Amino acid sequence: MALRINTLLLVIFTGLWILAADCAFAQSLKPTLEKSWNTYLQASRSGNESELQKTMSSFSLYTLKNKLASAQRSLTPEIIKSFAKYSPDISKMEFAGVLEKGDNASLVYVRDSGKKDASGNPMATFSAIKFVKESGWKVDATMNCDKPMYQNDGRKTGFYLSDLRQDCAMDGNVKPAPALVSKPYSSALLDVFSYGYQAQVTVNGVPQEPVTASWSGVVIGGLRKNKNNITIRMTKVDTDKQSVPKIRIRQLLKNRTTREVLKFEPRKNIEGVHTFTVSVI
Repeated sequence: MALRINTLLLVIFTGLWILAADCAFAQSLKPTLEKSWNTYLQASRSGNESELQKTMSSFSLYTLKNKLASAQRSLTPEIIKSFAKYSPDISKMEFAGVLEKGDNASLVYVRDSGKKDASGNPMATFSAIKFVKESGWKVDATMNCDKPMYQNDGRKTGFYLSDLRQDCAMDGNVKPAPALVSKPYSSALLDVFSYGYQAQVTVNGVPQEPVTASWSGVVIGGLRKNKNNITIRMTKVDTDKQSVPKIRIRQLLKNRTTREVLKFEPRKNIEGVHTFTVSVI
């Protein structure tokens, strides 16, 4: 097992160094980042929001609170404690490296997946923890690459920047915290299928997360009673896969069903800004 992991790490280090572009190893950051991670876990286990705020990026914390408020919920001690419970357990993984770019840094870990390819060769999975420099290093996002990865020969396993989820991407910047929203009159869901275009939806002046490809989630800020103003900005992006965009907003009803209040499925004149007014009762 040790030989297998060491072989994996050698390839990972080489792959990261060659493929990370502007990112570079920052081995000296490892103790600092791991200390910040452990402090974050302690704050999470406490269930105390004020302690969590010291260790979690403002953007991530406020985004989370907005999602909860938009779903008629609030940040409770139980939710905070769940962060530690479902976070990557680096004590059971091997350290693979540190990536750093501007005010971003990521710890990367690897573990044997317990699975093998068709030839019987072992496969590995990875976890990444992203930090941003905001009054010290704070946790911004985490991710697990649950799909075992291996190259064609089944022996060499590597982690690439393209494997990072959008919220873990390293652009070097610290995103500003969004304005907090109040619990809405009605919660709603946004469904976006937008291959070949970036869809930027704004509901009653509150911008939703831009989407390229597909995504479903709660509408930040929810819906107002009666009149709601919705703007959809479509921008073409360079991609091999392209299809007719489909965007809809569904009001969540008290009986846990939904009612479609907006459906956008343009066949022509897709690019540009599209505005709508919908009523909610």
